[in-house]
Amino acid sequence: MALSNVQLIAATGDVLTSNGYQQADVPAGWPSQSRLYEDDYGIVALFVYDTWLRLRSEWNVAQGHLVDLISKRLNRPDPKAWEGYLLLFTTASVPPDERREVTDLRYNTNRLRKLVATADDFETIEDVHTSLLPLLPLQVGAPSSSGSGLLSRLPGLLAADGLDSEVTEAAVNAFLRNESMMESLHRLHESR
Repeated sequence: MALSNVQLIAATGDVLTSNGYQQADVPAGWPSQSRLYEDDYGIVALFVYDTWLRLRSEWNVAQGHLVDLISKRLNRPDPKAWEGYLLLFTTASVPPDERREVTDLRYNTNRLRKLVATADDFETIEDVHTSLLPLLPLQVGAPSSSGSGLLSRLPGLLAADGLDSEVTEAAVNAFLRNESMMESLHRLHESR
């Protein structure tokens, strides 16, 4: 089931506001299916299009809106002035022969960073969260005392590539204890 524009706008707002962004007023002249969000570090503008053809032909207008807003509201040295993100979403699919254009637009960082997603990227509401990952805080858990995290698996993973697991374990344990890894490795070398 394809998402509607309303669902896409609502889901995007939910994800961004639950991750520290606040919705701001959209300036006069912006399309009704656009939204503006800010946090302490950046500005994000969402533009949702009914069709891929409209997105393809109007994305530069959306970019102009956001660039103008940033230019008027922020001074050049303000770090936030350099963190403008343009979300260009459509609830329509892209014809196979035009998918290269989607990729080109995603890699176009001229003036603003652009996140482009189409109906092919939005099979479920949860996919909206995935599309917004570049804007969201990293979810890094603290190392568990049970040793079930990636660091506890690292010696085994590296051993598969031929690295001595005892050496890796010494380095990981020193890191977890906030000790010098070099000293730990030196002690291991001397004990052998």
